[in-house]
Amino acid sequence: MKRTLSAIIVLCSFGGLLFAQRRNVHRSQEQVRIKKDLPTVYITFSHAGSREPLRAGESDQGIWLRLHNNTRWSIILEMNDVPKEYGDAGLFYDVISEKKVIREGLCHVCSYNGLGRGRSLLFSVPREYLANARVIRVSFNYGWEDPNDAFAGREPQHFVYFTSSNLPIIIQEGVK
Repeated sequence: MKRTLSAIIVLCSFGGLLFAQRRNVHRSQEQVRIKKDLPTVYITFSHAGSREPLRAGESDQGIWLRLHNNTRWSIILEMNDVPKEYGDAGLFYDVISEKKVIREGLCHVCSYNGLGRGRSLLFSVPREYLANARVIRVSFNYGWEDPNDAFAGREPQHFVYFTSSNLPIIIQEGVK
């Protein structure tokens, strides 16, 4: 009887501990996102239109995207300054087609800047970069991570993606 009672007490204590841990994990996950129904970091379509090409070989058509930080912490992005008509900043991004990087956005002259909690940033890309099932991939780090450590492999690397299928149908049809 003593043994059974001891086993029941141990099991109840262990069960209570598991329940408390599960409740704390759930509570901490709720506190990460500002808007619970949206991803932590995501990109949305803003608009499309004409723009002067920034680099040789780019078309004069652009797509403006908005990167959102839906976390309660800042995120760090590689960016540089651009004229206001191109957005808030020039973000460094990769273009992926058929699971291969076809344009690598390497940061040669840029800075690491924070995007505050709940904030967003407008940026533009040449329209052809989102043609034919292509994907834009933007690298970021959370504010507590050192971006140099991520580059050196001592911190994880995070990406947020925007696929051409997320464009409005009328825009998708116009992108070749």
